[in-house]
Amino acid sequence: MQMTKTGFSYFGVRRPEHVRSDLEAMRSEGSTQVLHTWSEEDLSYYRDTMGRIVEASHDVGLSVYVNSWAVGRVFGGEANSELVAKNPGSCQILSTGEAMPAICPNHPAFQTYMDGWIDAVAGAGADTIFWDEPHFYFRKGRNGEWACRCNVCRALYRDRFGSDMPRESAPEVKLFRQEKLLGLLGRWTARVASHGKRNNICLLPDIFDAGLPDWESVAALPHLDELSSDPYWFDDDPEEKVRSDYSLYAKRLVDLCAARGIEPQMWMKLYRIRKGTEHFAPLAARLSFEAGIRNLMAWSWRASEWMSWLRSDDPAAAHQAMVDEFRNLSNRP
Repeated sequence: MQMTKTGFSYFGVRRPEHVRSDLEAMRSEGSTQVLHTWSEEDLSYYRDTMGRIVEASHDVGLSVYVNSWAVGRVFGGEANSELVAKNPGSCQILSTGEAMPAICPNHPAFQTYMDGWIDAVAGAGADTIFWDEPHFYFRKGRNGEWACRCNVCRALYRDRFGSDMPRESAPEVKLFRQEKLLGLLGRWTARVASHGKRNNICLLPDIFDAGLPDWESVAALPHLDELSSDPYWFDDDPEEKVRSDYSLYAKRLVDLCAARGIEPQMWMKLYRIRKGTEHFAPLAARLSFEAGIRNLMAWSWRASEWMSWLRSDDPAAAHQAMVDEFRNLSNRP
């Protein structure tokens, strides 16, 4: 029987003794794994501290994911990035011509930075590197615009297709973006594997024009161990939307991973949970389990009670509902 693995993301606390107390509570409630965010700030100012936090996680019996949290704004997360400011001319350019506060993933400075980030995180003892929603920059609700049309991307596009990059989206543009992100993920996952660590890539749902629409190509990467997604609901979405989305994406993950011999993982939304909807995250976990997923995680610990922008209406109730469902699923065959 395959053991069900459960856990939470954890961030915002960098004092190891306080972190250890939370980790012990997490483990006592039944979690088997934890995800720690590792931002640019962490790499610059908390590198040794993060090593102690990873060590504490192992000490209490948790396996450890480390997340590329908002690095360059190429990955998901509520953290600031300095890479554009430190590398003038490296920002992503929208099809509208506007410069965005995110570094272009094709810029050499970003690729060099990520090599160092990988080496630091692997050296800290993480078990699995979590590639969090890799994407080109997009603005929610702004259909028709896309990134990136910086000088680097336009030169690479010209080399690939023999013509200038258009301002309007086209099949060649979509292919270019997919190929470039896929190539970078191949480079990064290979470097992680060279350190003897595992890789998990978390893909955004289809509603976001992130640049990686072809999930099969991602699942086929040779150094990928897990494929995950996070089809989170919006504040005013009904229960039926949770049911339909999690059923859809759980089946997609299970089918893709079975074909490639890798492990599917599903993420439940445990932030900004509106009062009266505390059952949504447990429902999402149950649907994922019933589809065949045995690696279940929630974002984030204690329903994000410490971060005002993400805080749930009743964090204690939302957290307890998630813990109870994780325990229930862990006891099921």
